[in-house]
Amino acid sequence: MSKKRRITGPAQSAGVHSTAPVVRMQVQAAVMQGQPVVIVLQPDTVSVVGEDGELLAADTVETSVKAAGGQPLTLTPDFTGEPAAGWQGRFTPATDELLIHFPSGVVFYDGALPSTPEWVAQVRAESSIVLLTGPMATVNDFEPLLDAGRILWTRVPLDVR
Repeated sequence: MSKKRRITGPAQSAGVHSTAPVVRMQVQAAVMQGQPVVIVLQPDTVSVVGEDGELLAADTVETSVKAAGGQPLTLTPDFTGEPAAGWQGRFTPATDELLIHFPSGVVFYDGALPSTPEWVAQVRAESSIVLLTGPMATVNDFEPLLDAGRILWTRVPLDVR
């Protein structure tokens, strides 16, 4: 069993960066409710604490995604609708490269996403993905976090090249 890490530092505006040691993310392609999905796993949860000790953000990923239109995932999810305003994504199947930006332009994820030809075809047909996030270190954390209302989703437009 791996030891949970706590990263501390001076209080700053909550934000997500793709470079270590601030946060590490892994993504997994899946299909849920007939929709192409990207599940974001984060082995580390980064908190922001003020100089006075006040907790400003328990999980900067969760805080940032909520602020950018992320919605709590519920059982029997309804993923219909337009992509969330301002999000941008690009996926290159030949190299498995995925790049996703928040509406502010800050990088949310920049890294690998292994996929299948069927998943890519579905993404091309939809021109978007459903992004699922939460403080999940592994896929085994999904169900307890879903029960706790801590899984968020947002539809992100995705340009497949």
